[in-house]
Amino acid sequence: MLKQSLTLRYVFSATIGLLILLAGKGSCKTLPTGFVGLEKETGVWWFKTPAGKQFLSIGANHIEPSYWQSPSNSAFVLKTYGAGLFSPDGVFQDGSPAAEKWGRRVATNFNNWGFNTFGFHNPLSKSLHAAGPAYYVVVLEVPVPWGWNMPRSTLVRAFKRNPVDVFSDAFTKAVKSNAAATVQAYANDPRVLGYAYTDGPPWTVDDDPGEAAYQALSVAGKTIHPWVFALMARPAEAKGKQAWVALLKERYASPEKAAATYACAASTWDELASKTVWTSLADTAKATEDSQAFLLKAMRQWYAVRKNAIREFDQNHLILGDKLNMNRDSKYPGPLIQSLNLMKDYVDVITLQYYGAFEQQRDTLALIYKTTQKPILNGDTTRNPLWVDSPPGATACYDQLGKIYADDIVKLFSLPYYIGWHHCGYMRGLRQPYIEALKRGDQKTVEFYVKSKHVYREGFVSEFEEPLGSFVNPLSRALANCEKIHRAAGAPRDQTK
Repeated sequence: MLKQSLTLRYVFSATIGLLILLAGKGSCKTLPTGFVGLEKETGVWWFKTPAGKQFLSIGANHIEPSYWQSPSNSAFVLKTYGAGLFSPDGVFQDGSPAAEKWGRRVATNFNNWGFNTFGFHNPLSKSLHAAGPAYYVVVLEVPVPWGWNMPRSTLVRAFKRNPVDVFSDAFTKAVKSNAAATVQAYANDPRVLGYAYTDGPPWTVDDDPGEAAYQALSVAGKTIHPWVFALMARPAEAKGKQAWVALLKERYASPEKAAATYACAASTWDELASKTVWTSLADTAKATEDSQAFLLKAMRQWYAVRKNAIREFDQNHLILGDKLNMNRDSKYPGPLIQSLNLMKDYVDVITLQYYGAFEQQRDTLALIYKTTQKPILNGDTTRNPLWVDSPPGATACYDQLGKIYADDIVKLFSLPYYIGWHHCGYMRGLRQPYIEALKRGDQKTVEFYVKSKHVYREGFVSEFEEPLGSFVNPLSRALANCEKIHRAAGAPRDQTK
């Protein structure tokens, strides 16, 4: 830690361009680079525009054309946009006059509300991007078995189908191919906020002991991380299996001792490597430690391969990484800290999904920053349970939501390391899986969404594009003051520690 009396200046190359560190003034300045960057000044972090202006990223997710294909708003869409917004078979006609009108209407709302970013789960629509100056997130899609908030039993099945051997040449090739196609296409775009990966990676896992699927798992399946469990079950020649055996060699004096932990016999490492079925455990504590150690190795490989692929084609844009499921991960502070310590070398911003009140988030956000010293972007947020309990017609909740959102966002941006807030939805409309279930007559799925009260996406406009004024107006007024509030977060004390 540099003493305050010391003023050290040095120049180095980083992902956000040329940086000048002014330690004596507590500042980390970015020279204009032509790309979105980061800046830390008097202990306060900011995004920085290509022209060098500090800003906070305010955005909405799920501005997806599917919300304009609801049976509830089909007549409105036809009247507003004509027949040209979608093809007869339902494909969005990006670039058409109707789509350009759609983009302009979204951009007008963004401008009126003080929003500046198209966040996650948004199409890279040329009509949307041409309509206004908003920044946007580019998600680098690589097939993975996990999805948002999957419990252990679901993850075990998913990883069995697709183990994602990050140690394999095939994985590296797939990631590089994706980067070659996508990163190259956006490498010179000054409106890219950054590159992102997956939604809610399972760096921590929730058990589901009340479910029959969980109860059917073996002892090993209930104990070992599902990703590790899948790679352990690979054949001996698989790179992931070889990496697993290499870890055991580091942790055990002999193959016999390693095998003993897993209630099996092996007199050579090759014999242990050939084992593909793991059910019992003789030492649950050691197996758990092995599992976490190997998970960290797999995670490091995941982040290293992905970062290297991006930087091969783009040295400038920010890496936002995975959108971490903090409602789950925050329950496991030990593994969370381990994963944060690992990923901080491979991302520029810690991106997360966190639903809940400021008071619920505050301590975890502080822990994340203390661990990583990286700024935080909440790339997916909302305030449940008010949303899930209220259909669109129950407008009384909007007054309450407006006050809650306005109060929370002021508190969040009073944190010097909190630099972005993206809402989990733009339109208060029927969710796509629910619409699809209705179309195919899948009553079981329809009933699931109704019972779980997830029929509707959270959002700021109705299905007829009417702004929900009592909700969004207080939020918009609060946003107008957030940069001033955020700037004051660095005084009078040093909040970088």
